Amino acid sequence: MEFNPLYWFTLPGFVLFSVGLYIGLDLLRTFYLGGSLAFGPTFLMVILTIIGTGMTFTGILLHSISGLMRYLRE
Repeated sequence: MEFNPLYWFTLPGFVLFSVGLYIGLDLLRTFYLGGSLAFGPTFLMVILTIIGTGMTFTGILLHSISGLMRYLRE
């Protein structure tokens, strides 16, 4: 993970964010058609979206730090 954080953090983070977004759009469609929002799927959507966003930004930040460390070693 030290040498390729962009792959190890950003890709799973993007997948989690995409799943959370898909669940959110499905819940929005259900709510728009007159249904009610269940607590479980709504909570899952929020948690997946937050964790996915955090992992994506962590991967980008660690990639930048890794590049800076390689630059300083040379």
